[in-house]
Amino acid sequence: MEKLKIKLIAIALIIMLSLAIIPMNVFAANENIQIVKTSDDKYIIYQKDMADKEFKFATSDNGDLSIDSIELSYTNAVTDEAGNNVVLLDDLNSKYLYTKEGTNLSIIELDSEDVISTETIANMEKTTRRIPTELLTNLEEQNEVIDGVQYKQTVGGLKITDDQDATYQYISVRLPNEGYSELKELADELNGEAYSNKDMYSKIEFIKEFNKKYNSLLASADNWKTVENMEIRQPADAQKDEEYVVFLRKISNDGSITDDVKFLKSYRVDEEEKIPGRTEIKTVKETAKLPITGDSLILFSVLGIAVIALIIVFVRMKKLQNKGKNK
Repeated sequence: MEKLKIKLIAIALIIMLSLAIIPMNVFAANENIQIVKTSDDKYIIYQKDMADKEFKFATSDNGDLSIDSIELSYTNAVTDEAGNNVVLLDDLNSKYLYTKEGTNLSIIELDSEDVISTETIANMEKTTRRIPTELLTNLEEQNEVIDGVQYKQTVGGLKITDDQDATYQYISVRLPNEGYSELKELADELNGEAYSNKDMYSKIEFIKEFNKKYNSLLASADNWKTVENMEIRQPADAQKDEEYVVFLRKISNDGSITDDVKFLKSYRVDEEEKIPGRTEIKTVKETAKLPITGDSLILFSVLGIAVIALIIVFVRMKKLQNKGKNK
């Protein structure tokens, strides 16, 4: 029994040593790669955490980890415009990508459906700037005079500063709104330092997420309104500093369509001002008089008789006092 234990321990040690000597081969199906199609129909493949590493690559229709490297024609990684080490392929006809970094070999299954173009990346990075606009805070909502006082209300919105040789449409959605709130968070990240500080692999990963959310909301958008006078007013019932989203669409005369999205805060100011020289109408509050009725006349008559009686009594008492003094 003791000898059997020793043999088992020895076998385990041999297996562990073998694993330590054999190169670490990893098979990753559709993981840790981003595929970008260039304008000249080539394909750049970014591998996670490999941008600054030296490696070789080859392609094959065989995804067997035991394949000998001699059977494959390996090519050194190339650098993109930003200096990242990447895989550059003329096509995606092969099913598997082999990469070798030192003794480490990995096989990645290529999915031709999970590809984003350089054009899409550039277009998404211009979100909120594809259709030029400027903010407005002087749109008149109310301007009327009531009782000598002028009431003014101004609100905010957008002015399209693009060329006017097109038709413009829009929809506006108040936040918070589950899908649109997520889009705003992604857009804030896209237009901030968080995005600019990402490596290229992470940027592509992020742009794919943003592109998916953006196009999902755009596809479900309905009830588009036509823009008039190149101005878009905030929602009529929006209060100051409430957030809302505006999807904007430009339809050119040649039929081409450009979509964009804007993220805004509502603006509202109310003003009241007395107008000099105007007569103000004032309501004067008066004490209401009691109506005169038949009952009231009787009461006044009784009261008058009582007063006369008191005067007679008073005069009589005075005369009696004077007689007393004369005696």
